[in-house]
Amino acid sequence: MSFWRKHGDRFFDGLITFIFRTPSWPSRLLRAGVTLIVAGLSVGGLAGDLSWIDADRVLRLTVQADGGGSSVYWSQITVFLGILLATVGVILGVIDHIADRRQLRKQSVVVLEHRGLHQTVDTPLASAVPKRLKGRIDVLPVDHRQSTSTSQISSPEDALSQIAGLRQQLRQKRDAAGPGNVRLVYGGMAPVPLTFLTGMMVGNEAGLTVMDWDRFAEKWREPDGADDGDRFVVSGMDGLKNGIPEVALAVAVSYPSDADGIRATLGEMPLIRLALPNLSTTAHWSADKQSSMAKDFTDILGDLMAKGVKRVHLFIAAPNSVVFTLGRHLDDRLHPEVLVYQYERSASPPFPWAVKMPTHGQSAAQIVRSGAIPIPPATT
Repeated sequence: MSFWRKHGDRFFDGLITFIFRTPSWPSRLLRAGVTLIVAGLSVGGLAGDLSWIDADRVLRLTVQADGGGSSVYWSQITVFLGILLATVGVILGVIDHIADRRQLRKQSVVVLEHRGLHQTVDTPLASAVPKRLKGRIDVLPVDHRQSTSTSQISSPEDALSQIAGLRQQLRQKRDAAGPGNVRLVYGGMAPVPLTFLTGMMVGNEAGLTVMDWDRFAEKWREPDGADDGDRFVVSGMDGLKNGIPEVALAVAVSYPSDADGIRATLGEMPLIRLALPNLSTTAHWSADKQSSMAKDFTDILGDLMAKGVKRVHLFIAAPNSVVFTLGRHLDDRLHPEVLVYQYERSASPPFPWAVKMPTHGQSAAQIVRSGAIPIPPATT
């Protein structure tokens, strides 16, 4: 493909898009100008021939009409006004284009890719950023795989240290780009406690896009599917007495909660369940459904707080994006203290450690080993 053909195609494609598809004042002026020029040429006895010919297309405008007297005069006025409007439209369009390019250079799309499992995917999240998000791609990786051994986190303390400064890093990027110029894309495959903490760190970030790995389509995607109407079913709250300081909360979206493993870890602590009626690894592909699950989750935490619960031991069986979303909705003042547990089936107990979330004045998250958690006596 020759230079002129390549850039000529781009010019005409861009011109057609600008004139007919871009809703702006410059494009309206240009359309009006072109209309007046064509109208003036067609009624004023004037002739013209404009051609563009290459191997793929032929663009030709030929106008010839007979007329005289006043029709020629009005035709000239019409053509002149058309040229004036078209020229103003082109000038304003160029100015807008330059301003848009300058603004685009200021905009940044921060891609927060969270990796922490050996079975993680090779496709980078940055390659799947939605096209509607414009700006410079700025990858912010959080990778715990050096802290893992086979499928287990061998050093959760090291993994936790990688998240400790995340909130400050995001603030620095927002400050550097200016207000409203940063969009955040999150996606990953990481241990549940670290994903939940990352969600809490991000919080109610403006301009956030959450993505998840579709293992069947083998690609990153947004939760853009239809809402099937399934909602959490709550059990265990009716018999919970007031004033109990600690409870276990099991959230099940993709798999059933391991009740035996929870008892082996915490003893006979009161267990509250939030579970979808139809558990599935594909039950989370609706943004509306995720929002509803987050609301039910925060409502339960609020109800537990009202009953006098001071600490919640949280066990989540859900896809990464759901865990992240639940973490975003944890309130560090209005909800009880929360410990989020890591599940390792072959460990003893099956939930060997947890992350204590930074709430109620605690400045930083902490790793808590299950053996260091005092198991309260069974309630009667």
